[in-house]
Amino acid sequence: MCTFGTVSDRPGRDAPPQDGEHEPHDPYAKRPGYVTAVDGRTDTWTTAAVAGVVTGFAVLFVAGLLQAPTPITYAAAIVIGGTVAFIARARRRAADRRAGRSPDAVARARSRSVADANGGRRFFVAQNPVVVIVMGGIFLAVAVVQLVARGFSVGSVAVAVLLAASAVYFVVQGIGTLVVRRRERSGVPDAGAHREQ
Repeated sequence: MCTFGTVSDRPGRDAPPQDGEHEPHDPYAKRPGYVTAVDGRTDTWTTAAVAGVVTGFAVLFVAGLLQAPTPITYAAAIVIGGTVAFIARARRRAADRRAGRSPDAVARARSRSVADANGGRRFFVAQNPVVVIVMGGIFLAVAVVQLVARGFSVGSVAVAVLLAASAVYFVVQGIGTLVVRRRERSGVPDAGAHREQ
């Protein structure tokens, strides 16, 4: 016997797609285990990663008060912060499995949301590329200044490498976004978008 749903049971015009391959996802929705960015979107940073980074900085602060040797300080910060992040991530994934959720569902939904909003691209998607480029320049300047001020040591070189890598990432992301947007305005098709379709 065939039955028909009422009008209220049918998805609205703005309802997300619900086919087998694409689960409904809302880039603005708060999701368990993920932090929310200042613009209201669910960020790509998990709470486990944030906990690890905060713990690492806390270890650096305490070790600085205790005047511990620099190599030991940074090594302890990396090990302790990484351990906290790993444990928090493992607990989050175990909780997802117990609740019948895929531990990677949120990451896939977020990645798909980014691609949907940017013509299939998951990289070169900075909302404000100029700000991102400026941030990269600041990171690079801080890396050079702290290296000159502190002299060459294991700690200062490690910090300089980390800051320089972050600077390169931000600058590449910002410049890439500007290039892609210029191509879109000039009508040049984006190869990455065609691959996603």
